[in-house]
Amino acid sequence: MSAGGARDSANACDAPPPLHGCGAGVGPGDYFARTLAEAYPTANIWLVPNAISGVDIDFFRKGVRSSRRGEFRIPPDDHWTGAYEWVIERARLGQEKGTIRGIIFHQGESDSGQQVWLDKVAGMVSDLRADLGLGEVPFIAGELLYSGCCRGHNTVVNQIPGKIPNSFVVSADGLAAMDQYHFDLAGQRTLGKRYGETMLDALGD
Repeated sequence: MSAGGARDSANACDAPPPLHGCGAGVGPGDYFARTLAEAYPTANIWLVPNAISGVDIDFFRKGVRSSRRGEFRIPPDDHWTGAYEWVIERARLGQEKGTIRGIIFHQGESDSGQQVWLDKVAGMVSDLRADLGLGEVPFIAGELLYSGCCRGHNTVVNQIPGKIPNSFVVSADGLAAMDQYHFDLAGQRTLGKRYGETMLDALGD
């Protein structure tokens, strides 16, 4: 999950992937940012990455402790009860540099097929918007691999726009896989571009 923002500046610097840790692979954030940078050539595009591979949605819910908390580490020192507080801290640091204009989100494999996931995501988005003073900034979620083990969860993902105000879903149609969970490099780049194009449309740019 990432928050994105932009501000006018002549002092932009490059952020080569991986964006979220030296051992991570390329995710959609890279080409998401590139797409926005093309549209805002004089602006800095800030990303606030908050991904933790393999976690369930309860990890990112306010005031909730995931039943799987002990299986995962929240960087940098794992002192958080859950990842929500970590997201808020990082987002507020981002707000010191720019304005958060939207939220992009890709999760669901660990909650595949659970209809309650939709309500949990809606609650998380409502809390984030309120706690960060964001108003109804665009919230953009992505579909899961069509060829993967969790493709059936896309029926739930596609209910997001009817549940969360000013929200959108990015299609994963035609994207190839490297395994049952992850898009290949070309797929990550295309997905990131689709996120960016959707964000630009949502912002009216």
